[in-house]
Amino acid sequence: MKISVGPEAPAKRAITVRFVPKDARGKITPPVTEAEFSGKANALFYARNERVLCVGLGQRAKIDAATFRSAAGAATIFLKKIDEHHLALHLDDWPQFAGPAVEGALLADYRFERFKTRKTAGLAGLSVQVLAGDVAAAKRAVRRSEAIATATNVVREVGNLPGNLLYPGTLAQQAEKLGRTYGFKVRVFDEKALRAGKFGGLLAVGQGSVRPPRMIVLEHRGGAKTDAPVAMVGKAITFDTGGISIKPAANMEEMIFDKCGGIAVLGAMAAMAALGVKRNVVGVIASAENMPGGNAYRPGDIVTTYDGKHIEIVNTDAEGRVVLADAIAYARQDLNAAAIVDLATLTGACGVALGEYAAGFWSNDDKLRQRVLDAAATAGECIWHMPMFEDYERQIRSDVALIKNSGGRLGGACTAAAFLKTFAEDTPWAHLDIAYTGHREKDRADMARGATGFGIRTLVELVENWK
Repeated sequence: MKISVGPEAPAKRAITVRFVPKDARGKITPPVTEAEFSGKANALFYARNERVLCVGLGQRAKIDAATFRSAAGAATIFLKKIDEHHLALHLDDWPQFAGPAVEGALLADYRFERFKTRKTAGLAGLSVQVLAGDVAAAKRAVRRSEAIATATNVVREVGNLPGNLLYPGTLAQQAEKLGRTYGFKVRVFDEKALRAGKFGGLLAVGQGSVRPPRMIVLEHRGGAKTDAPVAMVGKAITFDTGGISIKPAANMEEMIFDKCGGIAVLGAMAAMAALGVKRNVVGVIASAENMPGGNAYRPGDIVTTYDGKHIEIVNTDAEGRVVLADAIAYARQDLNAAAIVDLATLTGACGVALGEYAAGFWSNDDKLRQRVLDAAATAGECIWHMPMFEDYERQIRSDVALIKNSGGRLGGACTAAAFLKTFAEDTPWAHLDIAYTGHREKDRADMARGATGFGIRTLVELVENWK
C-alpha cells in the first residue's frame, strides 16, 4: 500500500478522518450534541452521509504526538469494523503530526490472525492531506514513520507466534530472514558455539529444553569504522514455564510473550537499517526456552557466566537476568560498546509498581539516563526512572558466589536491575523492564491484543540522535 501525501482532496471512496480538540467540538457541521461527540481523546463521531469521521483529541494543551498516534489508531480500527478500508487523514491544521498519525494507523491495521479461518481485511488506501507548503516536511515524517511501523508490525507477528513454532532455533531463522530483507548482518551462536565460548548463563537456562538456546548478534554499520557501537540487548525466552521453580498454570499461555525484549531489538534493527541510520549499532538477543526437563538447571546450582562471574541460582523462574548476564558481558567485552541498553520482560514486580502503562527504567550513567528519557519522550513511549540504591545490591549478595539471581519479593524489579548492572560494570548501561508493556492481553481502542513492539521507537530515536 502506497501512502500519498499532498494537498489534494481525498479519493471519493476514502473516509476523511478529522482530528478535533475538545474546545473545537462546537465547530462541527452539522452541529452535534456532547452526548454524540464529547471531543475527549479517541471519542468518535461518524457522519455517514458526508463520509467523515471525527476523532477527539481531548484538551488542546495536552495534544502531542502520542495523542495523534492513538487517535489515528482508534479511527483505523473503527472504520475497518464497518468495512471501510480507505482512509484520508486530514491534517491541514496539524502537519507536524503527520508521522505519528500514519504510524498509529499502520500499527492499528495489524492483528495476529495467522491461524484464523476468517481474516480481517487490512487498509487498502491511506493518504495524508496537508497544505502545499507543508508537503515536503510531511513526506519526510511519513516515510520515517512508515518504516518504523512496518518493521514493528513484522516483528509483532514474530512476537505473537506460539512456543511450538517459535523457539530459539526458529527465532534465529527469522532474524536471518529479516537480515537479508533489510540488509543487516546476522551471526548466530548455536549450542556448540555457546559451549565453546563458555556462555554459561544461556546454556544453564536452556539445558532443560530439547530445543537448545541461541545467541543472535545483529549488526548495522552506518557510522565510521572507528566508532564504538551502541549495543541493544534483548531477552527472548520463547516460552517460560519457570523451570523447576514452575509457574502456576493460570495464564501460563501468556509466557509466549517472554521474548518481547528480543523482538524489540530485532524490530529496531530492521527499522534502523531501512532508514539507513548513520550510526554503528549492534543487537544481541539472548534466546532460550525455560523448561523443567530432566536436565534442567536447579535452585542451588552455581552458574559461571561468559565473563567468569559466578551466580547462585535460587529461583529458576528468574531466568531472564541469567541469559542477559552473558549477552551484556559479550556486548561489553567483545563489542566494546559505547553504551548498552537492554530490554526485557523481566519482573512481575515492575507491573505491580507501574501497571501496564509504563516500563521501568534504570541506568548507571547520568548522560545515558537523560538520553534514553529524552528519546522515550520524543517517541511517545512511557518509561519511569527507578532507583538504584546500594541496598538492592546487598540484597542479592550470595554466601557461596558473587551474586544470587533473586533477592526475593521486596523490591524485585530493582534487585533485578542491580543484578544486570553487575555485568555492565563501568560501561554506560540502561535497562528497560517491559514486562507489562511488551504485550497486551486485551484489545485497546488503538491497537489489537498481543505483542506491541514497545521500545522500538525509543531505540530508533536514541540511536538516530547519538553523538
